[in-house]
Amino acid sequence: MRPTYEIGLVLSGAISAGAYTAGVMDFLIEALDAYEEAKGQAGWDGPTHNVRIPIMAGASAGGMTAAIAALHTFRRLEHVWPGKPIPPDTRNRLYSSWVRDIDIMRLLETTDLDGVKASAGVKSALCCDVIDEIVANAFNLSGELRQPNWVGRGDERSLRVMFTLTNLRGVPYSFQLFGTNDPRRYGMLNHGDYLDFNIGVEPRSIDGALSLDIQNTVGDGWDLFRTGAKATGAFPMGLAPRYIERPPTDYWHSDRVGFETDGGFTTVDPDDWVGTVKPYAFVSVDGGTIDNEPLELARRYLAGAGGKNERAGDKASKSVILISPFPNYQKTTLESRGEKLVDVVPRLLSTLVDQARFKPAELELVQNEDVYSRYMIAPEREPNAHPDSKLYPIACGVLGGFGGFLHQSFRRHDYLLGRRNAQAFFRANFALPVSNPLFNEFPQERRDKWLVRDIKTGALKTYATKNGEEYGLPIIPLIEPLSEEIKIEAADLPKPQVFHQPDVRSALQAAIQRRAETVVGALVDNDLKDATSGFLGYFKRLGAKRFGTDFAVGKANASIFAAIDDVTNAFYEN
Repeated sequence: MRPTYEIGLVLSGAISAGAYTAGVMDFLIEALDAYEEAKGQAGWDGPTHNVRIPIMAGASAGGMTAAIAALHTFRRLEHVWPGKPIPPDTRNRLYSSWVRDIDIMRLLETTDLDGVKASAGVKSALCCDVIDEIVANAFNLSGELRQPNWVGRGDERSLRVMFTLTNLRGVPYSFQLFGTNDPRRYGMLNHGDYLDFNIGVEPRSIDGALSLDIQNTVGDGWDLFRTGAKATGAFPMGLAPRYIERPPTDYWHSDRVGFETDGGFTTVDPDDWVGTVKPYAFVSVDGGTIDNEPLELARRYLAGAGGKNERAGDKASKSVILISPFPNYQKTTLESRGEKLVDVVPRLLSTLVDQARFKPAELELVQNEDVYSRYMIAPEREPNAHPDSKLYPIACGVLGGFGGFLHQSFRRHDYLLGRRNAQAFFRANFALPVSNPLFNEFPQERRDKWLVRDIKTGALKTYATKNGEEYGLPIIPLIEPLSEEIKIEAADLPKPQVFHQPDVRSALQAAIQRRAETVVGALVDNDLKDATSGFLGYFKRLGAKRFGTDFAVGKANASIFAAIDDVTNAFYEN
């Protein structure tokens, strides 16, 4: 049996920079398909080990990208290259969803609040009808079904896909801390949740995971998959929350709550009454609010019950790859003496989110070059002289991550940069020392050609082992033309200058005005009806609508056009 290397993919939250993550996934699928095909051809002189992906775990935009990538795993994907025709939508939903279909003008539509819909209340600042369309269209794929050899574990060709969720209801856990005869229990709620799917052709049933047959994508299970994909990306207030119904028994198989011991991970069960609530229903918002990089979900799955993933370079056989458009690099926060209520309240939500995501031990391992069980792909490009260039390596990074929605050129650039960065990662970083057992069947006389080299200097790279430094071999060998550098030319740079055209600028401002008037009007007339009724109610409502609309429009215009300037500086100022 050929030696096998397993990869767990972790796709972190990214908002509009899901376009970058999608580009990484595009190249990864292309590289794996090409390697599998090359191994079977006569005259192949490269490594012959197996590479498998048994799991994808995603949060927010990363979860949505994982959902689309999972569907494309079982139907061949046509790839995107600079200067070449763009594939039809049904042949590449990663590109069509993240580059073509999502856009600020669609998000500023008012169809979600037209007519009687307004009486149901405002669910989000932006219109999410386009997201519903994108998720529905993602299942419209052409091409024959397939079961690629690089998917699954052992003899299985199924793929585990997990989406993190923020469960606003929470799941109760309580403990006996006051003595065996005392009925009181110490209780807490867990709001960090996730959905777990096992996708394949007639996949086997697994406790705690919902098995979905890719041959027939209709039914309750696939409906939950669709809803879960939208729920994990439901950015609080900006995008609409989603209503989830799931079997309560899932929580007795979940590895979400527990603790590490010498014998592995010990699961802690929720309160017994949870099992009687069928289904266990809750409103969910963005999974990245609590768990934006679900590294532990992928790590524990790779390691197996009670196991650990070997970190040493000469022994590693499994690793997690984190795809992170916005890596949480250490940074110095600005001191603020704002102590008034109006100063504290806006900072409180971000403080709670930052603390929920605080996982220094996990992220340290990802960035440690001596740890071969965790890797990270993050945006990188040559900066120009302007400081904004280093601050925003991707165009989608402006406007707090929403900037990519402003223009298709922003998203296309970032998609191509994702492919370029993924190529560089597999060429020069994703490698193991030559003494690793993965290469035992690779003849010594054929290795020199495949030794990993520094991209810029061409010098052979070395990798640490307990016996010293060794040369390295690639885990996923890149065949030609995939090894030829992907270059992003001027035609594929972001085009913020289009917003200097009066018709484009005025159309965007008009759409902002309409959306603000519609949202504020629906809030005042329906959600805040009691607060604006009674004596002088008409004037209260009129004033609230005018003030709310003017405030929202002013904030939106100032933020958006400042973001456009940021992109201009980052990509064009020298």
